[in-house]
Amino acid sequence: MDIGITLGYVMKQSNAKTSIDFQTAVGLCRDAGFEYIDYTGDFRREDWEAEALRQREILDSAGVTVEQTHLPFNRYCSYTDDEFAVYTRRALELSRIFGARYVVVHADEYRTAGRYDVDEILAFTREYLSPSVDFCERNGMTLAVENVFEDGSRRWPQVDGKSRFTSRIEELIAVADMFDTPNVRCCWDFGHGRCQYGDDAPKALAALGDRVVCTHTHDNYYEKDLHLIPFFGASDWQENMRVLRECGYHGKLTLELVYGALPKALLPDMLRTAYHSAQILTEMFDN
Repeated sequence: MDIGITLGYVMKQSNAKTSIDFQTAVGLCRDAGFEYIDYTGDFRREDWEAEALRQREILDSAGVTVEQTHLPFNRYCSYTDDEFAVYTRRALELSRIFGARYVVVHADEYRTAGRYDVDEILAFTREYLSPSVDFCERNGMTLAVENVFEDGSRRWPQVDGKSRFTSRIEELIAVADMFDTPNVRCCWDFGHGRCQYGDDAPKALAALGDRVVCTHTHDNYYEKDLHLIPFFGASDWQENMRVLRECGYHGKLTLELVYGALPKALLPDMLRTAYHSAQILTEMFDN
């Protein structure tokens, strides 16, 4: 099984005013063994398209492939409604430019306000996702709906313990299946699964079966979404890999590291460790 990593994390730089430049970050990943990355590009730039074309040339020269991207999400109201619509369209175009195979999306944009009616939320979610589904179908990409978890956000009050759609596996399955197309599948986020289901996360993964086409692979403990390198938390990776194999999984393991930033001098060692951890996971998967 091939291994990928989120490039955005590598571009961060601890205690520095500027980030590591794109070409250097790509080279660091390639030197550590990563041939695939999770990268969306900066959809907020005015020159977003020209910059993406420049970056695509760098990727091609380095022999690194963008396997998956991630559409923006607005659960925490980071953007205005108009900005969110524009940025989503740009992120889809960036996915096309980079030649991504999978476009990961959160399907939790419904806002609870005293009610949590699954049929109502599904109808809302169909309308919200349909333009992205159509775009992916036209451009040979797969929209991968990601499992999330109840985060206790104060913005959206819980109704019977629910405020975040697709935190429950049956909701995720309903979204993946309602479009009745192979261009809508699932991204399994191992860390989110553990936050929501604890030690029963592999059972939830098993319920998705062959709907899973890509991953966000990271670890945690204390039920916190920490995005750690595998084996740095409390996940049962042997069981996770066994279930993933039984799902008939044919995709890649993509490490989704998010929080914090390392000094540039530490990045080569960290990336080699991260790659080695994923190699051990692939051995568990194979055996």
